[in-house]
Amino acid sequence: MSPHKSQRRAERASGLLSAVIGLGVVVGLVGLLANVALGLWTRATIDAVAYDAAREVATSPTHLPRDQVERRALTRARSLLGPAGEDVAFRFEELHDDSTVTLHVRAPGVELLPRLIGSGPTVGALDRRIVMTREGR
Repeated sequence: MSPHKSQRRAERASGLLSAVIGLGVVVGLVGLLANVALGLWTRATIDAVAYDAAREVATSPTHLPRDQVERRALTRARSLLGPAGEDVAFRFEELHDDSTVTLHVRAPGVELLPRLIGSGPTVGALDRRIVMTREGR
């Protein structure tokens, strides 16, 4: 056998192996970036909907029962979020001061790893209080 032929046999399929590894890395990075983008988008959407709900209660007329206004605002918020609204916890907090409205929002984030691998880090988890000054009407 000539050295030229044995060299070809040793390099056979080396391009295929590096292409498969490279493709795997690219697919993994695209999946990771998609999860991060989805988590941040979900967080921004939930935050905006919660802010609108708190503003709705803060600007409601004072002659309306506050619990009725809060229920209506939370119902609207959950309907705007669709199926994702089932995982979000909204709670208006009662304070001694009636001049402010405080809405506590908790939402799970998007998991970065598939459930088959296990529970891993999340992106977009939300736990915050939105405090607004009540408008006098």
